[in-house]
Amino acid sequence: MIINPILSLAIIFILGFFSSYIIKKLKIPVITSYVVLGIILSPNCLNLISEEFIASMEFFPDIVLGMIAFSLGETFCLATIKRVGRTVACISISESFLAWLFVTTAVYFIFKQPFYIAIVFGSIASATAPAAVVMVSQEYKSKGEFTDTLLGVVAMDDVWALIGFGFSLSLAKSFVNGNAESISVWKDLLKAFFEIGGSVVLGMIAAVIFNKLSRLINTPKDRLIYTLGFLFLVIGLAILFNFSVLLSCMFFGGVLVNKNKLSFEFFDSLKEIDAPLYLIFFVLAGANLKISILGAAIPLTLGYIVFRSFGKMIGASVGGAIANSSLVIKKYMGLALIPQAGVALACALISKQTIGGEWGDKILTITIASTVIFELIGPSATKLALIKAGDIKISQ
Repeated sequence: MIINPILSLAIIFILGFFSSYIIKKLKIPVITSYVVLGIILSPNCLNLISEEFIASMEFFPDIVLGMIAFSLGETFCLATIKRVGRTVACISISESFLAWLFVTTAVYFIFKQPFYIAIVFGSIASATAPAAVVMVSQEYKSKGEFTDTLLGVVAMDDVWALIGFGFSLSLAKSFVNGNAESISVWKDLLKAFFEIGGSVVLGMIAAVIFNKLSRLINTPKDRLIYTLGFLFLVIGLAILFNFSVLLSCMFFGGVLVNKNKLSFEFFDSLKEIDAPLYLIFFVLAGANLKISILGAAIPLTLGYIVFRSFGKMIGASVGGAIANSSLVIKKYMGLALIPQAGVALACALISKQTIGGEWGDKILTITIASTVIFELIGPSATKLALIKAGDIKISQ
């Protein structure tokens, strides 16, 4: 039986609703249920999502990735950053770098994979799942210095992850395309600088224009249409000029939140429609998992999970020590940074599209498998860290 695209979407929405309902009862993150559902519906299993449907939705991840990055920009409020700035900067840089270093070193030296692939895995490892961390802190109403610092760190380390990913992917492209000579590598690195700089400028200009014209908005419906229009414009222009969709949208949101006192209304308007879009995105991510590749990559997947976790915990402790942070921040911040989901999957999807072939599939498959595990254990780790820090009560 051939499943048409509309029927595939119907299956995704209906089963997504029931799976999220069941998963909530089991206290498992909703994102995890969506990814697992995608694996079950994929061509590898029930084949209710066909290869043709997946191919026809190639444009869709860019839309959702742009929304994720735009929402990350909301956390760049300067007032909050100034309050916990030094600690956030030290911890975010240290834990991002050590997660990159640990995973890159392990993939290259222990698992004997090519260096250009190792650094891509390392850059993906730097990312944390801000949604999972925020959801846990909101659910248990955590408050305190540890919570403020944690929310700042999860926003900033995704910035470092995206910047590192841009350079790592450019270097990987040089080797994949057979341009491993030093001149070609330097050219690609300079191109990466240009792409990152262009992404920042595009996001900033869009935010300034957006803010100037926003006075024309009269109703909530106008606000939603206006916000989506500009967001799609930034995404489209980023694709057109080969800039980073993620960085462009992140700086669009980051500048907007500091230029417009009512910016929260624009972010909130997207939250009214993001749930079904995230459902499709994470289901499609799960459907891209290659079972045949995963079987042979189990040791590398487990190694990625272990070394990323150590990198996060040791890096946060080192960063806390450099910033002369409180003892609870140095001891438990790394534990709270275990979750990994949207940004990592975004980078993996981009890697698949850019690198292609067996390595593109392997990077995405390993990231999906590790995301499922991190999203199962991550929220509990974050909750434990918040309890140990005293920002939520043990009775919660």
